[in-house]
Amino acid sequence: MSHKERVDRALLGQDVDRPPYTFYHHYARPTAQLEAQDHLDFHRAYKTDIVKVMNDFEYPKSTTDRWYDLKPLDSPYPNQLETLRRVRDGLDGDAYFIDTIYGPYMTAMILYQSQPQFANQPKSDDVQDEQIKSLHEFQRQNPGAWQNALEAITRSTINHIRQSKEIGASGALVSIFNAESKFGSVKDYKKYTRPYDKRVFDALADTKLTVLHLHYLERPYLDQFKDFKAPVLQYSVKTSGIPISEVRRKYSQPILGGVDEIDYRKLTTEEIRSQWKEARSQAGAKYLAGPGCSIPNDSTPEELARFPKSFGI
Repeated sequence: MSHKERVDRALLGQDVDRPPYTFYHHYARPTAQLEAQDHLDFHRAYKTDIVKVMNDFEYPKSTTDRWYDLKPLDSPYPNQLETLRRVRDGLDGDAYFIDTIYGPYMTAMILYQSQPQFANQPKSDDVQDEQIKSLHEFQRQNPGAWQNALEAITRSTINHIRQSKEIGASGALVSIFNAESKFGSVKDYKKYTRPYDKRVFDALADTKLTVLHLHYLERPYLDQFKDFKAPVLQYSVKTSGIPISEVRRKYSQPILGGVDEIDYRKLTTEEIRSQWKEARSQAGAKYLAGPGCSIPNDSTPEELARFPKSFGI
C-alpha cells in the first residue's frame, strides 16, 4: 500500500498490510527552508506514513509590558506556513502532512513565562509548578485580562489554521497541555480553557488527520473532549498510566500512540514491535502506531531506524 492508502484504510478501520505509523522530534532550526528539509529527510529516511511538521517558531510577544496585551494576528507563525509550503512541494503527494499547534492555554503559559520576573529562574519541575500556580492565580484575579489573551490567541490560531489548510495540510496536531490537576481542576479547565480549545477544533472539523494530542492527561479530564471534532486521538500511555483499552471505551475515533516516547532510546526493535502490537490489540482496527509524544531530540539514526524495522521496513 502507499502511505496515503494505508492511512485512509486505518482511519476507516479497514484491513491494512501494517499499521500506518509516524514519529517525530524537534529540530528548532532558524529558517523555514532548514525546517522543511529536515522533515523531508526524516520522512524519506524512515518512511513515515504521516509527516507531522513540528512548529518551533515562537508566538509573538506583547509589545507592551503586559504579556496579555495581545491582538489577533493574520498568522502568528508565518515561518511555519512557509515550512508547510516547502514540505508540501517536497512530498509531491507522497504522504499526508499535518501542522502542529499549541492549544491556547499552552501558548498563554509560554507568554506568561517570558515575563522578566521569570527570566533567570532555573529550569526544573518545581520551578515550573510554581509558575503554573502563579498563572492560575492570575486567571482568578484578572479574568478580563485572561479572556483578552485567550481570545486573541484563539483568533490568531484559527487564522493560521485557515492558511495551513489552503496550503494543503490534512489537519494539525493540537496539543492540549492542561488536562492534569497541577494546572487546575476539571472545573477550572471548563471555565478558563475549554471554550477556546473547542473553537480551535471546530476550525479543523473538515480535516482528515487532525490529532487531539493530550500532552498531559489524568482520568477525571477524559470526558472533556468527547465533542471535540478530532479525527484522531493521541496521548501518552507512559506518563498517564491509562491503558488504551480504557480510552477506547470512551472514544471511537482512531487512536495514535502506544510506543514509549520517554525511554524510546532504550527500546529494542522487538520492544517497539511489542508495544505497538499491544496498543493495536487494545485500540482495534482504528489504530495508527506512534509514540505518545515527541521522542528525544538526540536520538541517533540507529535508534530512529528501530521503529520502521519493527514493521519490517
